[in-house]
Amino acid sequence: MTHDEVTKLMAENMRIMGRLSSRLQPLLEENSKYSRQQMSVLVRLYLAGKIKLKDFANREVISTANLCAVFRKLESDKLVVRSIDENDHRDMWYEVTKSGKALADKLIDKFMHGLEGLCKVLPEKEEDKLAETVRTINGILKKMEALNA
Repeated sequence: MTHDEVTKLMAENMRIMGRLSSRLQPLLEENSKYSRQQMSVLVRLYLAGKIKLKDFANREVISTANLCAVFRKLESDKLVVRSIDENDHRDMWYEVTKSGKALADKLIDKFMHGLEGLCKVLPEKEEDKLAETVRTINGILKKMEALNA
């Protein structure tokens, strides 16, 4: 198989995963006073750990101005805390607070439950095959990530 074929298959898988993921996105807003973007940023920050604003913005492909607006709301509700970088006072660090972690954990649980629901439509044999295939893909992607770090 050529690099071009692998690239096309990966792109197709990403599109399919994106469509499946978007079916689960409303779970992030369910019974919440926060927008989908705010909840998504909270969960991604939780998973990333303490990180500089500009690094998080680059990683998530979001403008720093837009991200600042999201962080301000989350910060005002005590879900996120910011601190000034001691080495460069122009840089800001952000991390999730204890209450932010609790909310992020609930959102992740909802999302995982939703994923489980998507998988339940598969016959057991196909679900087993999917699980084995995803394990293999995850291992390869981790190697690819490490080699491209």
